[in-house]
Amino acid sequence: MKATNLVYPHSNPVFVIGASAGGVKALQVLAQTIPEGFPASVFFVLHRKRTIKSPKGTMHSILSSKSKLKVVVPEDGDYVRAGHIYLPADDKHIGVQDNRIILSSEPSDETWRPSINSLFKSAARAYMKNTVGILLTGKLDDGVEGLQEITYNGGISVVQSPDDAAESEMPLLAILNDHPSYILPLNDIPKLMCELAGFKAFSDQLSVAQKAFRQAF
Repeated sequence: MKATNLVYPHSNPVFVIGASAGGVKALQVLAQTIPEGFPASVFFVLHRKRTIKSPKGTMHSILSSKSKLKVVVPEDGDYVRAGHIYLPADDKHIGVQDNRIILSSEPSDETWRPSINSLFKSAARAYMKNTVGILLTGKLDDGVEGLQEITYNGGISVVQSPDDAAESEMPLLAILNDHPSYILPLNDIPKLMCELAGFKAFSDQLSVAQKAFRQAF
């Protein structure tokens, strides 16, 4: 049963999660803690400058060894499915349209590729009130405009507590420039995700959500 004093997605939520500096560890924590059977789709983006190359498949290898969900680097045009964690292909933006994956190199002058803003804005337009955007640790402001667009389209924005983040700049900018629905520490985010997805997995997930909601207001 949903708590009447909290903000929930309209239905069938899709979770889009972005991180920057400190994000590899943060995404590992989420991948390891999101429980088996989680009934929603999840997207992870660790943004990178286009000029910085990492060994192919590094993030997939790291996260798939931790996750209870299937971790996928999808092909362009694949259907979005629940119970999966989607990662962008190397040097590609990832987005969604008509419940299908969109991989793109455009805009070609984007500083970051993959970009958090690109994913968040795409999800906001595709899923509207069903979108849950989560911005984690990082520097600079990639993801802040995307969270604003999620909020504008009726979705839910979530920010990692700045004092809990390895790098607080990105969470702080999100709080200052958007009005997030929930603010909470990294280790509690999977509990909030389960509450928003209507999936009972943690005994304290409702109280965690209530505390995170109060923290935002």
